[in-house]
Amino acid sequence: MPWGESAKQLARRAHVSQATVYRLCEKLGCSGLSDLRVRIASALPAFRGERAGVDVNFPVRAGQGGREVMGAIERDLAQTLAATANVLDPCELDRAAALVLSAGRVFVLATAGNVAFAQNFRFQMAEIGRVVVVPVDEYEQRLVASSAGEGDVVILVSFGGRGFVAPSAAELLSRRGVPVVLVASAGVTPLDHLAEVKLALSPQEDHARKVSPFATGASLLYVLDALFARVFVEDFDGNLARRLSYYDGIVSMGGCSRATDT
Repeated sequence: MPWGESAKQLARRAHVSQATVYRLCEKLGCSGLSDLRVRIASALPAFRGERAGVDVNFPVRAGQGGREVMGAIERDLAQTLAATANVLDPCELDRAAALVLSAGRVFVLATAGNVAFAQNFRFQMAEIGRVVVVPVDEYEQRLVASSAGEGDVVILVSFGGRGFVAPSAAELLSRRGVPVVLVASAGVTPLDHLAEVKLALSPQEDHARKVSPFATGASLLYVLDALFARVFVEDFDGNLARRLSYYDGIVSMGGCSRATDT
């Protein structure tokens, strides 16, 4: 079942009515089709290397030494990457990349610790000659939501669809007809119906009760790296030539050396 497939599309492929699809979700105790997808992915034994018993909220314990902490974080991140790969739909990734490639302007709205990952994506895109704007100030984010128009695409990062800006920004952008690429938990969020495309994050980490957002950060980095790489391969030779050319220009300005220099 492709992640981005609607109930109507699924019903057509299965030769049943949409009502049958929704009745199945209800009978299985799922809140909707997105919830059913998550449960299917998590129920598959050893799917993409996910292992039972990894506590992504509390991977480390009091009194652990360096070796134990390193092993715990390694297991946490490995579990997170596998879980993210399980819920991230490649068809949705293709659609998101197509939107980014066709956009006149690309904005990324993110808050708190997610801003650093958004800035890294901006930097990656700049290295292949594509401008991505990541406003940090809340006023600037509201300004983007109010001023974005035809030809623009907004990537909205909001794990659970909460926050001060995300819900109102998504509503406004949807009303204005601006495509929203939502990067959020694979579980159901209040913003799902407002997004043109949803890139799913691993839903395993709790929003509040955890040591640190190890899993959320790793999952977000995976998704944004995958989006950048998908854009990159669309014109692999051209993008690689641009990146290398830019780096040669940076080196010629002084202050850093080529990788081959000794």
